[in-house]
Amino acid sequence: MLAALALAAAAASAGHVRELIDNDQWKEALAEARSLAAQAHDPDAQAALGEALYRAGRIDEAAEALAPLAAEGAPPARALAQLGLVRAAQGKDEEAATLMERAAASAPRDPWVAYRASGAAPTRARAVELLRTYLETAPGDDPDRLEGARGTIRLYAALGERKVWTRAAAPERVEVPLKPLTGTGAGFFLEASLANGKKIRLLLDTGSTGLFVVARVVKKGGFTLLSEETVFAGGGSGRAKSSRGLLSTLGIGGLTFADALITTTTDEFDPQGRIHGVLGLNVFSGYRVTLDLRKGRLTLDPCTDAPAGAAYWDVSGQMLVRASPASERDGLFLFDTGAARSMLARSVADALPGAQVTSPASVRTYGGNVAGASSVRGVKLRFLDLAGDGSPLYTSDLTQRSRLGGVEVSGFLGMDLLSGTTIVVDTRAHRVSVAPAAR
Repeated sequence: MLAALALAAAAASAGHVRELIDNDQWKEALAEARSLAAQAHDPDAQAALGEALYRAGRIDEAAEALAPLAAEGAPPARALAQLGLVRAAQGKDEEAATLMERAAASAPRDPWVAYRASGAAPTRARAVELLRTYLETAPGDDPDRLEGARGTIRLYAALGERKVWTRAAAPERVEVPLKPLTGTGAGFFLEASLANGKKIRLLLDTGSTGLFVVARVVKKGGFTLLSEETVFAGGGSGRAKSSRGLLSTLGIGGLTFADALITTTTDEFDPQGRIHGVLGLNVFSGYRVTLDLRKGRLTLDPCTDAPAGAAYWDVSGQMLVRASPASERDGLFLFDTGAARSMLARSVADALPGAQVTSPASVRTYGGNVAGASSVRGVKLRFLDLAGDGSPLYTSDLTQRSRLGGVEVSGFLGMDLLSGTTIVVDTRAHRVSVAPAAR
């Protein structure tokens, strides 16, 4: 009887940890989860610890907490699903898919499990099935998450099982010029070609989750509209109405894609028309990507067996690395060659000794200007061998981004830190190295 009461108390406490996570009180959730796991040797308590570690951005620590549970005979479904998210973030997609299917089979009507398992489903039909289960069982969940699920269902219904981003030509080595975006002091673009031969200029943006293009430039370039949806971006209200569709052909150097799934908008990316869109690195998956920002060159090569550098994690399409805004703390930062200046989450800036939030700042991103952005002084960011020079950074509220992605994002690493460097991203091993600019 006492053992049963102890397990019931642990389950109730695990539920409270999850409630704290849902309310964005991730620090309190992590503290409570650590205490609970130390006191109650219970699978649900350990699962809650893994969830709290993941939400806090301690992704590899979450793996250490959850992996032993997954090896047991009947682990909690949420432990399997959360470990699936961890493995996906680490680039271990096959293991992630297996874990998610185990979780969904164990708890077929759990909305938390269904929503997360949908992202690793083996087919779009299975993803739609899981998302419909989520919508049926969690009608009062986060409105942004619900809208995102409905948009994905519409897109997948239009796509069916049609393959996208198919490589019609994939040379072993590709080299493409990178040209500086004049007038900004930061940022590089490359030229891509459409089916009609038209050239479009795309900002190479490691902070982007795919290819976003202004609608007018692809209208006669082999574009087929599929669906309308809400994109959750950093500008304006944090939500932007966009269209999803397929480009019949997209060429980048000798690399050629068929049926490239893209997002379009009627808003211009640049008032002067210098670029027509932004391109993320995920389209180069399977290559080792080298960005020489001093010589202006993008090179794609085969991945190596022993890549150098630091780990990065892919969460909801975000390339996240561990960086430090102060010697005594670190956090996950979006690795963002599309940002002219680095940014701190307002919660981080407010908690840093010596950080001084000063005047309002105008920061434009996809979706419009970032609401409530300000300048912040007294902070020097560090990543690998790179160190900021103390110049002002931006700060804004990143709560929505962190909540929807499921991990705490402490800021962005921008071109003020990355300018002139050579960046090497091994997309297979999820490692990134940065050689500082020559002095």
